[in-house]
This record gives sequence, structure tokens and C-alpha cells, in this order.
Amino acid sequence: MFLRNLLFPCAIFAACWLLAGCVSFPPPPPEADFSIRGKIGVVDGGESWSARFAWRQFGERLEIDLWGPLGQGQTSLHGTLDRLQVTDADGDVRASGSPEALMLSELGWSLPLSLLLDWLQGRPSVKAPVADATSDPKGSLAGFRQLGWQVRLERARTAPAHSPPRRITAEKPGYRVRVAVSDRRD
Repeated sequence: MFLRNLLFPCAIFAACWLLAGCVSFPPPPPEADFSIRGKIGVVDGGESWSARFAWRQFGERLEIDLWGPLGQGQTSLHGTLDRLQVTDADGDVRASGSPEALMLSELGWSLPLSLLLDWLQGRPSVKAPVADATSDPKGSLAGFRQLGWQVRLERARTAPAHSPPRRITAEKPGYRVRVAVSDRRD
């Protein structure tokens, strides 16, 4: 009788322990590699556009939200540097495709996202050659040329050497992109 009373709770414990091993829990949400908020301005010939943005990078995946004054015209870009989807404020997918062509057709302007991802971190992209690199007095990269773009990186005066830039200006003939970072979380 004693043995039977002892075996029953042990059997229940063993069954629960085995079943718990079969249960799968969803993985925790990935932490953002970085999150950046700020303003972006684009000048293409005589036309110009500006927007506020929030860029979240999760490994290869990116999410970029763009909106105008008072939150008007919110648009989101989701995907990878190879393929993006554009969604409107209601979450409806408007289009998908390669980033630069998609942005041009849906937003009226485009950015070199594959390069800008590295530029936001304060470095040139390893995917293309770099020329005419210059440094600031602290020894941080201040400018360079890459794939036809002349890039200037500006850091806060009080920022430590080699910190990410607060402003990025990228120009090529007839086209200028300015990014001002107001908040960064790495």
C-alpha cells in the first residue's frame, strides 16, 4: 500500500515532466540590431521631399516608417535590402519589389538603402569601393566617395571618437539626400 501511494505521485510527476519536454514555446521577439528616428530630405533636380522616419533593423530584415507633418501620409517599408513591401497607414500592401525601383514608383524618390544602412552606422559599405576618405580631428571618418555618391558624416561635437553620425549628406549630380538622426538605440 505504501509503495502504491508513493508510485502514483511519482508517475504523475514523470508524466508531467515528459509532457513539458514536448511543449514548444515561441521564441522571444528579436531585439533590434538598431533603431533610428529622425528626418530625411531628398532633392532631385528641382523637386524636393521630406519626411520623418523610424528605421528598425533586425538582422537582414528592416522596417522603415515614413510620415509627413502631423503624421500625414504614413507609409511603411518592410522586407530586406533585396525585396521590400510598401504598406499604407491602414496596413494595406500597395506594392512590392526591389527597394530603389519600388521607392521611386511609390514615393516619387529613392535612396540607396543598401549603402545607407552602413552610412547610418558611420562607415562605407563593404559592397563597393571607397575613394577620397577623409577624417575629422578626432580621427573618425568624415567623408568618402562610393558608387558615385559623395558622402559627408557629421557627428555631435561632444560625441566620442568613432560614434555613429548625427547627420549624413549624400550627393551625386542632380540628387541630394540628407538624414538627420534625432534618436538612436543600438
